[in-house]
Amino acid sequence: MSESDKGNIDHERYFSDPEYRKKILQEKQEGREFNTLPKGRSALKRKVLLWSGSAAGFIFLAVIGYIIFLFQGLPSSDKFENPETAIASEVRSRDGVTLDKYFTENRKWVRYENISPNIVDALVATEDHRYYDHWGMDMYRTLGIPFYLIQGKWQGASTISQQLARNLYKEIGQRFSVSRKFREMITAVQLERNYTKREIIEMYLNTVEFSNSSFGIEAAAQTHFGKPASEITIPEAATLIGMLKAVTTYNPRTNTDRATTRRNLVMSLMNQRGFLTDTEYQAYAAQPIELDYHPPFRTGRQSRYFGEYVRQKVQPWLDENNYDLYKDGLVIYTTIDSRMQRHAEAAVKTKLDSLQAIFESEWTSRGSDDYMDIYWEKYPAFLDDFIRETDRYKNGFQNFDTNIERVVFDSLYADSAFIDSVKRVNTRLQAGFVAIEPSNGNILAWVGGADYGNVQYDHVYQSRRQVGSTFKPFVYTVAIDNGFMPYHKFSKYPSTFRERNGEVWNPKDKSVPAGPEMIPLRQALGRSLNNVTVRLLPELAGVPGTNKAWELEPAARKIKDMASNMGVDMNRVPAYPSLALGTAEASLLEMTSAYTTFANKGVHIEPIAITRIEDKEGNVIKEFFPDYKGEVISPETAYIMVDMMRGVVTGGDGWNGTGVRLRWGYNVRQDVAAKTGTTNDAADNWFIAMMPHVVMGAWVGGEDRKTRFNQDVPASVSIGQGARSALPIVGTFIENVTADENAYWAYDAFELPPGFVLPEDPEEVRNEMVTDKDKGRIGW
Repeated sequence: MSESDKGNIDHERYFSDPEYRKKILQEKQEGREFNTLPKGRSALKRKVLLWSGSAAGFIFLAVIGYIIFLFQGLPSSDKFENPETAIASEVRSRDGVTLDKYFTENRKWVRYENISPNIVDALVATEDHRYYDHWGMDMYRTLGIPFYLIQGKWQGASTISQQLARNLYKEIGQRFSVSRKFREMITAVQLERNYTKREIIEMYLNTVEFSNSSFGIEAAAQTHFGKPASEITIPEAATLIGMLKAVTTYNPRTNTDRATTRRNLVMSLMNQRGFLTDTEYQAYAAQPIELDYHPPFRTGRQSRYFGEYVRQKVQPWLDENNYDLYKDGLVIYTTIDSRMQRHAEAAVKTKLDSLQAIFESEWTSRGSDDYMDIYWEKYPAFLDDFIRETDRYKNGFQNFDTNIERVVFDSLYADSAFIDSVKRVNTRLQAGFVAIEPSNGNILAWVGGADYGNVQYDHVYQSRRQVGSTFKPFVYTVAIDNGFMPYHKFSKYPSTFRERNGEVWNPKDKSVPAGPEMIPLRQALGRSLNNVTVRLLPELAGVPGTNKAWELEPAARKIKDMASNMGVDMNRVPAYPSLALGTAEASLLEMTSAYTTFANKGVHIEPIAITRIEDKEGNVIKEFFPDYKGEVISPETAYIMVDMMRGVVTGGDGWNGTGVRLRWGYNVRQDVAAKTGTTNDAADNWFIAMMPHVVMGAWVGGEDRKTRFNQDVPASVSIGQGARSALPIVGTFIENVTADENAYWAYDAFELPPGFVLPEDPEEVRNEMVTDKDKGRIGW
């Protein structure tokens, strides 16, 4: 085969052989193609063409792959239509005050029309002064980026829309890269297509983070200036917008000078952009930053016991209906009255501080430098028990490489600072307070303890403590229902009962009061006499005069059922005769709720804390209603019990009730009935007071039952009784609320049931008639 057959030309022959050249030209005319390059150069060309094609293909694929990569990092179309922002949910009082929050980011969404124009002007002037003229990207600034990069500078070119894209869609990323900028630009353009300029401003200001862990403009305004975003002034707006550059560096609380300089720069830009005149700028720049700082909430929520109770109540429903309490911006409306709540918190704090000082004093020897030395001497085993609960003890066996407890104790006792800390922490008094509206079960105020930040155990509903004499009204209610009257009398001396195992049950008062042997039930309840209460048990059991303890159990069952019907959880409480004296354990919420039955004419309504839940748009998504248990005692029995418990506060002829301090100590003159309670070991002190419109309960004690009051201190001065520790909290609360003209309060008296006449003691009526005869007014 010739060279021509192969499509190649022999160049030397072509130029030296005319016949060959003629043949080649003829074949070209006939349309045959030849490789006109020498063999070596033809191979090179093929390689170049091959590599060029491969490179072009690779570049094309790389570009396509990069575009796919970019779009994979963009938000979905659903997210463009419904951008997700974590918004704090709120717990509000019935009068609209925020009591608590739940959040991952402390944020409250606010509409554009509720944002001060000063804030918008400051934002536009500082971050994007051509905002109203571009379509998501500022081309002037974007095209200038290469110029600044050549100079070794990075000049931000992000518009407000681009910044919003970065803040709103986390998939775009925060760290600088070319890919992030492309994604940011694409997303910004898409945002501008989907939303108006006002909507983008609104979303931006609600999503950015400000100083002091405040997210969104509303939270920032409230945190730093104690006002809503709608009321922010020009200097305040410049301060807030100035933070956005660096929330720590320009924090006005911690870096006042830097924040002031930054604020003035923002106002200078506002002046340059025509939002401020020269005169206004100079006047505002001369002013110092004046904060009205409100610390942000801690640990993802505000420190409130009531808020945790609400969370536990709503969480099951939220889970079932796919709501996120920490991100969905829900508003939970409650029955709490913010003014009463404020006074309740103040009463608990004020009285608990003073009680703690007295408590420590009563347990400390005169002139002693040892913290509560009498207490540790009287209960020497308690300190070891408290130490066993510490992490240092639990880790001590490993740290000291021993399995002998005494070795661990010796090493811990050698650390005097640690021992002192254990003593003080475990002898801190705690308290609980709750107020309930008896006519509907609405919880009006709730204080679960001294400090949620340190002790999260709630002493309103979580803690179940021995109730002491606050249980006695259930005994007397059973007695009234069984035909006894307040004037019926019983011996004031103790009774003795024999157990099946031969042991003796001999409950008694610490001392027998002076005066007549026979004491009416009204006085016995007012003075909280154990001896009279116990003497009721054989009568209620239907075995008058018995001395067999087991024969009293029918009375105990009646009392247990009564307490249960009135709202106390008695499922785990055995029906022993000692129940009559308050050996049962119950929560403060249960006991206070039970007393609302007396105030509500015998009708019991379960306590209710929540009225409705709204979503972030204000739509009601769930409503709550009171749980009416109906009439559990007659209105007549309820009124008789109220009247008997009036005696706890007012006393009677020749005797004082255990709660008389509410009258002369706190000047409570309106119609009130109450009951005190103190346990035998003085670990739990109670006081529950009733008025027609509110029932208030307070408990005081230690976190641990080993923390108890000193019973060796004379009763006339000791605070180890409900009347001297729990009563002052209720009394202080009433004092504060009645002094507040804006607080919810009423002064109505308890009403007699229609047609009912309070039973009178026939003997007293007889004596009065004899007296009247002597005076010549009536005969007998």
